[in-house]
Amino acid sequence: MKKIKIILIAHASMSFFLEGSDKTLEKFIIDDWFSLVAQQIKKFHPGIEVECWIPERSFKEKKEFTYKGIKYRQFPTTISPVYGLDFSVSLLKELKKEVKKSKREGYKLIIHFHEYHSLHGLAIASLFGKEDIIGQHHGGSWPFKHLKESKKKRWFFPFFALSQFWENRVLKNIKLFYALSPQEIDYLKKRAKNSKIRFQTMGIDDFYFSPMKKEAARKKLGWPLDKKIVVNLGRMTHIKGIKYLIDAMKELPEVDLKVIGYGPQLEEFKEYTKSKKIKNVEFLGAIFGKNKLPYLSAADAFILPSSREGASVSVMEALARNVPIVTTDIAGMPLMIKDEKEGYVVPQRNSSEIAKAVKKILKWENRNIKKSAEQYKWKRIVDETVKDYEEI
Repeated sequence: MKKIKIILIAHASMSFFLEGSDKTLEKFIIDDWFSLVAQQIKKFHPGIEVECWIPERSFKEKKEFTYKGIKYRQFPTTISPVYGLDFSVSLLKELKKEVKKSKREGYKLIIHFHEYHSLHGLAIASLFGKEDIIGQHHGGSWPFKHLKESKKKRWFFPFFALSQFWENRVLKNIKLFYALSPQEIDYLKKRAKNSKIRFQTMGIDDFYFSPMKKEAARKKLGWPLDKKIVVNLGRMTHIKGIKYLIDAMKELPEVDLKVIGYGPQLEEFKEYTKSKKIKNVEFLGAIFGKNKLPYLSAADAFILPSSREGASVSVMEALARNVPIVTTDIAGMPLMIKDEKEGYVVPQRNSSEIAKAVKKILKWENRNIKKSAEQYKWKRIVDETVKDYEEI
């Protein structure tokens, strides 16, 4: 078989996430979706060469490091006005060299780009349209949809119109799309009619499926055994719907909410809870990896009321712990959660509907929700991805 080399490319600088976190820049890179895909490929298909490329606004020169046999190459951005609009000329020049090298040495090069609704994504689709390109959706919106979602940005209509025109012209150059919602799939079908398009998410590690009874988890955490407890886990930003969840807790005085995560609005949410005199909400801060397991196992339900999402990894993790879900009707969430099966899907930005769904779900008993998470195991996802690499 012809040698395959994969270059997985991040669409934005990871330093955007440093605020409010004690994680290093390198740790953010290693833990990001594109990097996790690379790590899982090396784990299950070690014969495939993989590199991870990242634009980085805080650098003036190119930097490299190696992790688990994967080379990570960081390129200084030429411009980086806001998140998602990073642009690195040096990255594009290096990619051009890599394409020439692959043709000279006769190996198959796959450019696997994460989030094509971005400046870098469109540039790569334009400049390397004849190459084997895969575009991974991260939950971003096409330009006109993004404009519709934010009234504040309507002053920038010409920019969005140009971006939409650009997308309409170049998305067809991407041979395979991994999309995260029915709406995104429909959008792509109209603009990339000859491209392969399918729903594909991130994956989760097998340790999330390890058994742990709710009682044992609560004893470990010191949580009461006779209390109804729901958990929210994610980045503390407005798009995660935290304020709507906090307001919902006013209608659920007999239920406790444990909020896990960090982010720029964390202190704001704490102050908001205090100002509303809500006593049944506790913020636990950032908890990562295997340390999350007892918190998920101890929960009666997992609540994710986002107004913007892709296909939530936290929801996958909760399902693997056999925890039912209440989430909102956005992006890929209705594909993941079916009413009365894995949980309930409610309208976004609606505290009353969140509260109603929580009341219903807390009456559930002995449901086998865990089996729904099997499809999100990393090996299954990576095996399907590698098959695509070989067939593209």
